[in-house]
Amino acid sequence: MKLLVCVSFFVATLSFVAGDEPNLFDAFHRPKLNNSSESYKGVNNVSSSSAKHTTLDKAFLQRQDALLFTKVVGYPAVLLPGDGGNQLLAVLNRSEAAHIYCSKSADAFTLWLDLEELLPLAINCFTDNIRLIYDPKTKKSSSPDGVNITVPGFGGTESVEWIDPSHLPFGEYFVGLVNAMVERGYKRGVSIRGAPFDFRMAPNTENAYFSQLKTLIEETYTLNNQRKVVIITHSLGGLFGLYFLNHMEQSWKEKYVQAYAPIASPFAGAAKVMRLFASGDNLDEKVINPLVVRPAQRTYPSSAFLMPSDTYWSANEVLIITPKKNYTVSDFDEFFTDIQFETGKLLRNDTKDLVHDLVAPGVPVFHVHGKNMPTPERFIYDEIFQFPDDQPHVHYGAGDGTVNMRSLKSFLKWKNEQPQQVEEYEIDKGEHLSILQMPQLHQYLLQNVLIPH
Repeated sequence: MKLLVCVSFFVATLSFVAGDEPNLFDAFHRPKLNNSSESYKGVNNVSSSSAKHTTLDKAFLQRQDALLFTKVVGYPAVLLPGDGGNQLLAVLNRSEAAHIYCSKSADAFTLWLDLEELLPLAINCFTDNIRLIYDPKTKKSSSPDGVNITVPGFGGTESVEWIDPSHLPFGEYFVGLVNAMVERGYKRGVSIRGAPFDFRMAPNTENAYFSQLKTLIEETYTLNNQRKVVIITHSLGGLFGLYFLNHMEQSWKEKYVQAYAPIASPFAGAAKVMRLFASGDNLDEKVINPLVVRPAQRTYPSSAFLMPSDTYWSANEVLIITPKKNYTVSDFDEFFTDIQFETGKLLRNDTKDLVHDLVAPGVPVFHVHGKNMPTPERFIYDEIFQFPDDQPHVHYGAGDGTVNMRSLKSFLKWKNEQPQQVEEYEIDKGEHLSILQMPQLHQYLLQNVLIPH
């Protein structure tokens, strides 16, 4: 499990500005046609990220074996994974490789997660393939030339149950929850659907994904006797889910969404991201050199998106201590200059306001998260462990091991901001990632959200 936490967090931290972007309403909403069929409004103009999603199988709804969801009394669910919480495929057709031992061409292969990609030497190739390149003119990030990354399994559950296709234990993700739901009569691909995404990205460039998510929820609603859908998310997926709900009309949410059930969601960011940007982060897994993975980690918009919020961290709270200078949430620009990553300022500027105000989602909320796990909240460099290239001393505080408690609880303000119920369920020693396999989580969601009495 420690290795899974490491590699999941390695891709960014845990596990969304407009310019010429299409209007979000155009991207998310589509009009009814006279013949009752539907088509996307402006779909050809919707921007897409560096990774493309496999399209929904339109014949699926017509297959004889896709029976309506009649065996259980619960609500169907759509699962949004967190950072590193779904598989990524890659095809290579590069004119040059980063190292002589790296492949320049390759048919589709699993980039995330395949442990062979993280072995010595191979990890240098992996890092170069999974990194992103930011274009300040378009405010978009893309893979290097000749690297085509896709997100498999949209609409199914395989790629979010297991981040490693070989189903080895370290690669388990939503599988524990899905198995618990299947035991109660749910059916994979019918009443449980997966909505994987390119977790390197932030929501602001993912309009195409949100259009697909909207369609998936509507189809799942239809496929299950017009039962409303529960949106279950983990970690970063909770912020994607919130961003999506904030941009949907209330009438649509009331028709299609039964509840929003985030798990371990870093609504106000996490202090841990500061170390990732400064020194790289391997979660103390010595087989991975944090300086090797740092160049890729820094390029992800999702990393900037997850930086601590200046609403929940004050300008007086020091996040990073060095012999020459300290850094707070008021010093992000100076911080990026000092670590010689100026692009970080642009990524942060693009993403800092996407869910900054934590606007209530307008649907019932059931947030489950852990507690009583030592969680990094301050990083201390000195003359021996030097900033920024050495790993710092860590001061720990309250949280789930990855997300600070103030961030996990920031959603509670919605109790006073929406008429729909807002509930919190805390699990003692519920570590950020391993909580997904805990029976307490499964039981709570089944009894209180999916199949309420």
